[in-house]
Amino acid sequence: MLTTKLFPFLDLDILKPYFYFLLFIGLYLTIRLKFPQIRFLFLAVKIFSGNMDYKGSRGRLVHSQAFYAGTGSSLLPGAVLGSALALVLSGPGVLLWIWVSSFLIMPLRFVSSTLAIRFRIKLESGRYLSGPMYFIEKALKARWLAIAFALTGLLTVLAMGGAMPMLGVSFLAQNGLDIQGMTVPFLISVVVIFVVLGGIRRVGRISAYLAPIGIILFFLSYVLLFRGSLVGFTSFMEAVWKDATQPFSVLLGGGFSLFRIFSTGTGMFFLSTETGIGKSAGVAGVVRTDAAAKQGIVSMLATFFEGFVVSTFVIYALFSFGVKDLETIRNFLVVLIQGPVDPARTALFLSFLLFSVVAISGWFYTGEQNARYIFGEKFANAYRILFIASLLASAYGYLVYGEDVLLQIFGIGYSLALVTAVPVLVSLVLLAKVAQGELRKFLEGGAHYEIFKDFYLLLLSILPKNLVSLLFGILASLRLPRFIMIPILRAFAKAYKINVDEAELEIQEYNSLNQFFTRALKAGARIIDSAENAMVSPVDARITGFGDIHDQVILQAKGVDYNLKELIGGEKYLSKFQNGKYITFYLSPQDYHRIHSPAYGRILGYYYEPGKLFPVNELAVFGIRGLFPKNERLITFLQTEYGLVAVIKVGASNVGRIRVTYDKKIITNTLIRTAKEEDYKDVSIMIDKGAELGRFEMGSTVILVIEKDSFDFGELPLNDKVTYGTPIGTFRKKVLNLPK
Repeated sequence: MLTTKLFPFLDLDILKPYFYFLLFIGLYLTIRLKFPQIRFLFLAVKIFSGNMDYKGSRGRLVHSQAFYAGTGSSLLPGAVLGSALALVLSGPGVLLWIWVSSFLIMPLRFVSSTLAIRFRIKLESGRYLSGPMYFIEKALKARWLAIAFALTGLLTVLAMGGAMPMLGVSFLAQNGLDIQGMTVPFLISVVVIFVVLGGIRRVGRISAYLAPIGIILFFLSYVLLFRGSLVGFTSFMEAVWKDATQPFSVLLGGGFSLFRIFSTGTGMFFLSTETGIGKSAGVAGVVRTDAAAKQGIVSMLATFFEGFVVSTFVIYALFSFGVKDLETIRNFLVVLIQGPVDPARTALFLSFLLFSVVAISGWFYTGEQNARYIFGEKFANAYRILFIASLLASAYGYLVYGEDVLLQIFGIGYSLALVTAVPVLVSLVLLAKVAQGELRKFLEGGAHYEIFKDFYLLLLSILPKNLVSLLFGILASLRLPRFIMIPILRAFAKAYKINVDEAELEIQEYNSLNQFFTRALKAGARIIDSAENAMVSPVDARITGFGDIHDQVILQAKGVDYNLKELIGGEKYLSKFQNGKYITFYLSPQDYHRIHSPAYGRILGYYYEPGKLFPVNELAVFGIRGLFPKNERLITFLQTEYGLVAVIKVGASNVGRIRVTYDKKIITNTLIRTAKEEDYKDVSIMIDKGAELGRFEMGSTVILVIEKDSFDFGELPLNDKVTYGTPIGTFRKKVLNLPK
């Protein structure tokens, strides 16, 4: 199998040193960075999901957009092709070595993406310049090497990034969809032009839509096409293990012989997935982030998905159909794409067409960065024309010359990619210390990476939190028979150590869990501080943070901050609260859950933001960046005689509803939710200090935001419990008189 000739212009023997170099660097980085692929796997998914995004960060794309735009061509098309070629070159045992190698090689993408952000350049226009050539020049002081990389990279883009995907499109269109001529390539080119003319933001946004759809269609078609035709997975894995550790190889030279046999196939897999050639780093460099290491951590997911997921599915299917060499893989393709055009095949073709748009668009941006670096801004338009011309020329070449041109272009593309990889891989070794420093800064900045906690936060990201909370609210409102309800209420009260003696009613008088949870207190259970200039706690809760607002930033704790504009829902009262003060109250299930006015005043209006419903416990608050502005919020604006106060009621998991006393029309956490703002211009709604303002139907958080220069904190017990009515500070100077 090792003597198989795949493509012209590509010597398969050169794949061995390429793979050895990859593996050496991967092992070195794995040890130096202390196994980041294990420590940060769940954290990577959390960052990818957007739960650690910070809108104040610099950049053009969010993490998921940069991920798909940068790795779109390798996630599916590259991994599928690479897996098939690896099987042909080295047999089914190659899968085991792809797994092992992928694990070790994951840190390569971490380092390259981290360096791309660390050494990116921002122009006055707001545009970012990034890619391996910039960290090679700025960190290694080797401009000649950077130019060499950019030049070979530009040629690689034209062959591997433009011509190869378009040839794949032409092959599918003519052989699978039976659409002859240039129709499909022309349409793909038009779509690509539309995408890339919108700049990297449009590339990222379109990629973030098309790539997930393409992945879903691929796996859907896989199930529909191959169900009932696959061999038992246990039998498949036995064959993989037997082939990967075949006895005759051990006799011929032990582990090194095994290593040599599978290095060609494994090298082909990683070359097909563009590993080490710096393509994804160029797009990663424009991500919107406050820490360079964050996108580096996310980038490792690409190698994980390609090496552990796609390769397994593809080699499993090909093995089941007896694919062993080029002839059998050709027969498999004929059966696969020339069968009846049913939903399964349509889904498969669509998945590759969608990914072709993502791949070509991402490659276009990478090539544009390289062209600008070498030739300057003036060459940009010429490059765009050259790139589109290469797309159409490759499609026309396939139409005229058939598969010969496909094989030749693939051989040229792979050969150029190997040359391009050399300066990138060398720089990754030399600059590993810089990436390690960026990782250290990220972790010292408050990032948490405990594996089990990150897994918990990952589950929070996946679960339909709003729907679960809505259903929980419905269940909590059910009125069950008394002989069932009373034991439930007593068990609930005992579990959370609720002081039932303060409740207005006896526990057996409550008809539902929700009614008990939103219970009123007995008269006189709380004393409202009577000092006219005293602000009182609006809730029974634990104070988890308080302090000054620095311009528009609320610093809850180290590594936990919020943007004031996002939190209060706009700019209407923003200027009054800038440089003001804030207090955060956390209500546990144990607490009394009605909310009271912290001062006497007039309710000016409210703003409702239908966000997510993450829990607001300490783990979630510290683990999910900007959690409070992400969650559902109902903000009441209260004009006191001393200044403006915003009472921000933050929804949370299992909070069925947030209700207020001053407007019965407000309903939160519904299936269809839209942001809403209301000003009470034609009505004067006055509320006394300590009067009921609203309630949570299950636990959550209240944040008070207080107008600047109007308030001084009292002696606040941080992380200790306060009860509503307790003074938390004093107002300074009365600025207006309100009717009593």
